[in-house]
Amino acid sequence: MKKLFFFITSFLFSYQFSNAQTEKGTQNLGLDLGYSYNGSTGTNINPNGNLATTLNVETTSFNIGPTYSYFIANNISIGGSLYWSGSNTTDNTGDIATTNDAYPTTAKVTNYNAQLFADKYFMHKNKIGFRVEAYMGYGVEKQVNTYSTSYVNYDFNGTDNYYFGGIYLDLVYYPTKKLGLSAKLASLAYEHYSNNNTSQGHNIGDTLNFSSISDGLSLSVFYVFGRK
Repeated sequence: MKKLFFFITSFLFSYQFSNAQTEKGTQNLGLDLGYSYNGSTGTNINPNGNLATTLNVETTSFNIGPTYSYFIANNISIGGSLYWSGSNTTDNTGDIATTNDAYPTTAKVTNYNAQLFADKYFMHKNKIGFRVEAYMGYGVEKQVNTYSTSYVNYDFNGTDNYYFGGIYLDLVYYPTKKLGLSAKLASLAYEHYSNNNTSQGHNIGDTLNFSSISDGLSLSVFYVFGRK
């Protein structure tokens, strides 16, 4: 919530200097960047013997990718994007063998996807406002999970193929005629995946996830051109 307030306040403060370009015929060529970090600590009590384990898990992730869009009408654009993302999770829980539980000590994920989207802009005097985006795409995810020496047989490499779609809500700001910025405020995402890994076989499933700016920072910067 504090991050959301910071972005809205900053953008509104800079409003008087902005010149947005969301008219028909405008094109945007941009770069999306994202980063998130999640850390958790605590104590896990195993009811089997009342064994206590100190939990210490950290996850960092990063994504980057180019995006292009074309305004087919005022405040309405269509486009496509490519993404690369990576995440790394480290679990320093400790001697997990004493709890008869198995946790990967490291989990690395690399993701590639492509998507198509359609955007609707709601602008204040065509300068600052919100963007609602509907999107769909296809991706491939590579996974490498490594366990402690007590569970070395659990180590595996896996591959996910997935289809996805959903809705984004972004805050949009144009500091100049040729430069635009956006910050992702919230998203609702659906994914259908098919997983194949070396030790756990083949799995098929579906997920539905809601996230907000408090879950991680995702920014876009784009160059505006093509308007007569």
